[in-house]
Amino acid sequence: MIKTVIAAAAFALLPAVAFAEEAPKQSFTYQGVTYTYTSEVQNGVKVLKGSAYNGKVPFELKVTKNGVSGTFNRAPVNFDMHEVQHLDNKDVVEGQ
Repeated sequence: MIKTVIAAAAFALLPAVAFAEEAPKQSFTYQGVTYTYTSEVQNGVKVLKGSAYNGKVPFELKVTKNGVSGTFNRAPVNFDMHEVQHLDNKDVVEGQ
């Protein structure tokens, strides 16, 4: 489940890695949980910083074209993009 949630944020933003320098706070909802985050590019790597569950679960993710690494609820996460399951648009509600 954590990979699915992280993948939803990371995969949706992956094409913007090369173009966005810093974006305003964004959010999406997945299975009733809203994830709020900011994104910026640091040394060519997209960095997502935010929280879930009304600010109770922090995360910081580094997204590259090959994979995602960082922390979710202070626990380390690291996986390749080929491990990411694509989500149907009906599963993720963007722009809350």
